[in-house]
Formats: sequence, structure tokens, C-alpha cells
Amino acid sequence: MSNNALAPVLMIRECELRDAEAVTGLMREVSYPTTANVMKERIKYLETNPNACMLVAEVDEQIIGVIGLQCVQSHAYPEPAAQITSLIVGQEYRRGGIGRRLMARAEEWGRKKGGKQLFFMGANREITSKTCSFYEHIGFQKKGYRFSKVLL
Repeated sequence: MSNNALAPVLMIRECELRDAEAVTGLMREVSYPTTANVMKERIKYLETNPNACMLVAEVDEQIIGVIGLQCVQSHAYPEPAAQITSLIVGQEYRRGGIGRRLMARAEEWGRKKGGKQLFFMGANREITSKTCSFYEHIGFQKKGYRFSKVLL
């Protein structure tokens, strides 16, 4: 009689209030300054905003990845577009296809919202060469630079 252990199943779903602690932990892994209370407020906001979304990757009830999305339209992007506001996979789960799976769901979400493209800007942190390589590997093209100024 063989003992066939079932492999863990990856589930990608919308972020819920109960995920705030785990998502905060992922944010801290990449030095993103936030707290569980701030994350709870963001999740509550997402529940009422049809143009923004946060998805989590979960294995055995453990959150191992997160992606944040929002719909935007501007002079720079005259057609509706989906912007990736965050993408984090837990350190020990990287290079296992989790980021790619989250991105596939992001593309689906963007299409459902009428988006004609999906884009990412390294807003608050320098983009590492690993990050650039990941995006290029899954079909993104680097275009331009971002300039910003703090408003006081």
C-alpha cells in the first residue's frame, strides 16, 4: 500500500481583513514601512473600492505572497490600465513560480476592469536587478523613468 502525500495546493484569492498580519510581515520583508493597523485600514478601503484590489497567494492557510493593483487612466495612459502597486513573495518561496501566478491573476483582473495594459513603477524603492529581470522575463518592457517631488 503506497503512502501518497498530497502536495500543498496554491490558492490565489482576494485579501481579507484576517490577512492583515501576514501581509504586514511580507511588506516588512522588503523594508516597506507599515503596521498591521495600517494594513487593516487599507484592506477595508479595498473592500469598498471596485478599482483597487489586493490578492494573496496562500498555501496550507499560510500567506506566502501578495499583489496590489489599481485601475488608472491619465494623459500618460489614455486608455484604462492596471497598475501593480506591490508584488511580494516570501523569501523562502521565491523562484518557485508564485510571482508568475500572481501576475497571471493580475492580468485577468486588469482585463476584467477594461485595462489595455499592466504596468509597474518602482515608486518608493530602487528597483533591483532581480526585480527587473523578473518583469522582463515575463514579458514587460522598461519604458522611461519616474521623477517625483515631496509636497510639503
